[in-house]
Amino acid sequence: MIEVSQLTKSFGPRQALAGVDLRVAPGECVVLCGPNGAGKTTLLRILATLARPTSGVMRIDGLDPVKAGADVRQRIGFLSHRTLLYDDLTAEQNLAFYARMYAIPDAQARIDALLERVGLTVRRYDLVRTYSRGMQQRLAVARAVLHRPALVLLDEPYTGLDPLAADALTALLADLTGEGCTLLLTSHNLQSDVTLNRRVVVLNRGRIVYDASHTDAATFPVLYRDLVTNGKGQMANGESANPESANRRMAESADHASRITPPHNPQPTTHNFFRQVWAIVAKDIAAELHTREIFSAMFVFAVLALLIFSFALDLRGALAQAAAPGVLWATIAFAGTLGLSRSMAREQQTGGIEGLLLAPVDRAALFFGKALGNLVLMLAVEIVLIPLTMVMFNVGLLHGGVLLTVLLGTVAYAAVGTLLAAIAVNTRAREVMLPILLLPLLTPLLIAAVKATGALLEGATWAEIGGWGQILVVYNLIIIAVALLTFGYVIEE
Repeated sequence: MIEVSQLTKSFGPRQALAGVDLRVAPGECVVLCGPNGAGKTTLLRILATLARPTSGVMRIDGLDPVKAGADVRQRIGFLSHRTLLYDDLTAEQNLAFYARMYAIPDAQARIDALLERVGLTVRRYDLVRTYSRGMQQRLAVARAVLHRPALVLLDEPYTGLDPLAADALTALLADLTGEGCTLLLTSHNLQSDVTLNRRVVVLNRGRIVYDASHTDAATFPVLYRDLVTNGKGQMANGESANPESANRRMAESADHASRITPPHNPQPTTHNFFRQVWAIVAKDIAAELHTREIFSAMFVFAVLALLIFSFALDLRGALAQAAAPGVLWATIAFAGTLGLSRSMAREQQTGGIEGLLLAPVDRAALFFGKALGNLVLMLAVEIVLIPLTMVMFNVGLLHGGVLLTVLLGTVAYAAVGTLLAAIAVNTRAREVMLPILLLPLLTPLLIAAVKATGALLEGATWAEIGGWGQILVVYNLIIIAVALLTFGYVIEE
């Protein structure tokens, strides 16, 4: 199920993984141990396709994750340090969203069974932000195994769980192994049932220093401390920690594991593309309806900007009509920037963007889903903003050409803003970085939109506004094409 050879990962001058060799047979349960900073999480993130190795060879179920990304991700369930859940959605909505992303045919029955299994049925309609850390962890486990993956990667799955919940998780993991699921989990608890009678791999300073079955709960902690302190790789049978000895043991375990049939996973199809796009849009709308955080901030900002412009300029008659297009688009630009930043930050808070990247979804579907969600929010603000502009500046904006201009400009704004927000969200000063990146690229769009709107208010038809309308159309085509080509690289590591 897992084949890793000479895997390395560097972060600048620091090497997190230094030539890891690991093989895990189908149906096997392997516990990955090691001190903080040993590279355990980095290894799991690479196996989950959330990070790319610096060098080395990796296969998941015989597939190259780089070449068969969607097929590989369909086979993987991943539990991170972060829950990858949306705080502003209920437990039911979170699991339903991921069920649509993985195209699970019996979604509701599966959701009901898992919520019952993790003890959250009575809280299924409560927002996740009202859950305790342990309850969120239980729901995260349900999310990770929702699509019946053949390989489950769990990074400290027992974090935040009380003893009863921990026992329930241990039973669930045992059932998954019995069903043929392959498990690779990290743990710091060396004396629990998590590691007893299971294959244990110890990672230290980016290298595997121990790989053997753990059968003695009393002596293993002493051995572990010696391995970590001395840094000398040694197997339980006296062999050094090298790929050849590991491969021999794996051949023996694979003889048993090969008789286990891993769960069948439905393959993603192009038919699911639009359903996945709509799932992302519906998720964003549902989260916003629960909080109204982004809409309220954009609406208040837009109204205040209009009021400031109207009182500061004190325009009347022809002057008001001439200034209205510029005021309208300046207000849309500033309010939109605020909304875009908060929309992508919501994905980043609990790792939702990683949840999207784990799904077997075309990166184009992720872009269209996020862009359409941002477009809906911007159009909702504009539905209120346009009538206010008409009242304050005494101009008629309910004109077919003007509305078409507003639509084209907003679509382009949402497209380029979604792309750049995905870049800025990973920076420390994202609130400042997004306008710095966005406004220069928006300048041609805003100039064309202001000129086209002004000409239309003066009585010109769409055919008579010259090249301004063409600029809007061409800008949309170019931006969407560039976003589709680059979005996958932008949101991945």
